[in-house]
Amino acid sequence: MLAVCLSLGSAVARAKDVSAQQAGVEYARQQVEKADAQLKSDLNEVDEAEKLLEQRRKAFEQQSKRLADDRKKAALSKKSLQEANVKHAKAQAILDQAWKE
Repeated sequence: MLAVCLSLGSAVARAKDVSAQQAGVEYARQQVEKADAQLKSDLNEVDEAEKLLEQRRKAFEQQSKRLADDRKKAALSKKSLQEANVKHAKAQAILDQAWKE
């Protein structure tokens, strides 16, 4: 009888150990699933951030080109104004001379 009780006690102890191990494996599996889900979420955020950065880089390049074009236009306009002022001054001088004569 004592042998039966000891073997039953031993079997119960082993069953508890197996049950605890199963619970530990299940907990570890859940942690793997959570970590995997977090990784996928983080990678998705990185991908979205990279896409946004690329869009902003392209927009910056386009804006920089427009700025360079506008600067060229402004320089040409300034030169045109200076030439027009010179012509006006010459014409005004000729007119002034004509009034004096």
